Amino acid sequence: MTEPDNDRPSHTRTEMNNTEAELKDYYCYFPVTPWKFCLMSICTLGLYEFYWSYKNWQYIKTRDGSGIRPVWRSVFYPFWYYAFLSDLARNHAPEGISNKAYMVVLAIGLLILSYIWKAPDPYWLLSIFTFVPMLPAVFAISKINGARPEVKKRAGHKPLNFVAYLIGGPIMVFSILLSIGFFPSTMVVTGDSLWERDLRYLRNQEILAEDEDIIYFYSGGVLSIKEDGQFISEDYVTSYGMDPEDGIVYSAFAAYEDIERVDVKWSTSLLEDTVITISDVYGNEFELWVSSESGGDKKFVKELKRLWNMKRAAPPGTIAV
Repeated sequence: MTEPDNDRPSHTRTEMNNTEAELKDYYCYFPVTPWKFCLMSICTLGLYEFYWSYKNWQYIKTRDGSGIRPVWRSVFYPFWYYAFLSDLARNHAPEGISNKAYMVVLAIGLLILSYIWKAPDPYWLLSIFTFVPMLPAVFAISKINGARPEVKKRAGHKPLNFVAYLIGGPIMVFSILLSIGFFPSTMVVTGDSLWERDLRYLRNQEILAEDEDIIYFYSGGVLSIKEDGQFISEDYVTSYGMDPEDGIVYSAFAAYEDIERVDVKWSTSLLEDTVITISDVYGNEFELWVSSESGGDKKFVKELKRLWNMKRAAPPGTIAV
């Protein structure tokens, strides 16, 4: 029979006590100024929140000598946020967040905001504010640590922070402008989501009639729909593009009753568009290139074919409704 190692528990306890003492003198949890937390959360597209959660759970594991896994708790941080708030309340009641109802509201709010990123444009933008329910904890940790040197040190901005601001900031701004329609969407959109200035441009170029309403629209342009676009309305299917050399806008369109064939070459990856070839009864032919993102190409083609079949089935001299 092996003799118990009586030295091991004593050694572990001493080592843990030393670590706890060092942490107490150093800092509690992961202190960071609220402004820095907000900026980093926004400019890293929320990734900083994973890092902040990891550092806090790492502190708790070291402090308690527990077997928790900080990595997994940070990966699923919205689900563990209430547990973290409870730890704050239990260990630092005066400075922490002690109202249980308030903690529940914060935890549920974080879960909801974390899930909203799946919503369509522009509603997913609300997920940018996942840092808001976390701010009370950030403020509490700052208050707990007071004027400790480590807190002052973390109040500053390191080179990596500036890298995040310079790279992530413009990306976030571009994403917001893209979602609200300032830049052409990467997906097929409905006509009512287009800006008035874009509709005015199409009408000024005589691509869109004054009484014509767009049902589905897609542009492969990067900065503006002026570069190219394709759309379907109640009466026509239209494609247009600007020649980059002379700036002249060329367009092609066909009334549904004049369309003879609609051929579709479906996209096989997100990196390529679905190509729709329109052939009319006069021997003309043109293509529409439509994004397959979020199944937009399928909606576009389905509506196009529905209108085509409806219009060509109408007797001559009648108006299909």
